[in-house]
Amino acid sequence: MIDLLSGYAIFSLSTVLVFVALATLLHLQFGLAGIVNFGVVGFWGLGMYAFGILLLNFQLPYFVALILAVAIVALVAFVLGWVVLDLDSQAQLVATLAFAAVIADLVTTEKWLTKGVVGLGTVPHPFGGAQSALWLLLILLVLTVGVIVYARLLGRSPFGRLLAAIRDNEVLARNLGKDTSRAKLIFFTLTSAGMGLFGALSAPVRQFLTPDLLGPGVTFSVWIALIVGGKRWPLGGLLGVLLTIFVFDFLIETYLRVPSDWAQIIPILKLMLYGVTLVLVLLFRPFGLLGDRRQPTSHL
Repeated sequence: MIDLLSGYAIFSLSTVLVFVALATLLHLQFGLAGIVNFGVVGFWGLGMYAFGILLLNFQLPYFVALILAVAIVALVAFVLGWVVLDLDSQAQLVATLAFAAVIADLVTTEKWLTKGVVGLGTVPHPFGGAQSALWLLLILLVLTVGVIVYARLLGRSPFGRLLAAIRDNEVLARNLGKDTSRAKLIFFTLTSAGMGLFGALSAPVRQFLTPDLLGPGVTFSVWIALIVGGKRWPLGGLLGVLLTIFVFDFLIETYLRVPSDWAQIIPILKLMLYGVTLVLVLLFRPFGLLGDRRQPTSHL
């Protein structure tokens, strides 16, 4: 029987919620606005490390460090967006991927600030007591549900329709008098700051911060989940994460009884099945499991 109140179960569920939030934020950027962001782990990791550094190295109060960490991510996203958002999608892909690589490299090399591969240190939970991890899980649940609700409401709002118009035909939207560059920059900054927020909240979930947390697998997992679920649908990220990360990282790796000889095969098998699932979805459901064979309408 699954004990949902065990320490590892709370950790796993918290991680799943973070990935659902990241996939939904990516839906907003890519599925709604057409912004290609392959630097998800960069914004997430910057928020996580900025929060840890402010909390542990500079001894700032917990929520002050959280707010400043999100502000730092927002500032970096604004500068990056100002440089790359008016370029084509391939340039955005390369630039955001390079940004994530730079963040991972800085975390490893700037030992005076991050302590490098030794690890930054243990980030405590925001609340004391034995139920602190459970309270953090509930906070992540509320925030993740809030992101999904926001995504659903935004798709039907005038600003959401503007973003969809930019995605489908930015030249036409610009010729109709819309300031597309400003809209994209504001939206990219806010959604990337949201990724930084969930990165900061991931710090007490992970507790001990090391550079290996900032590997490209985070970005790839989020992209795969979103494509599997459906990039144009607010619930696409949720469905994709449940069918990939939740099944493997929570159910199989945590609770499935497998022989010890198979323990090292499970992660490899996971990546293989991720790839097979992605290929099958692209072949038979190119708009995701929530979509159909036709192009979805822009009103979501």
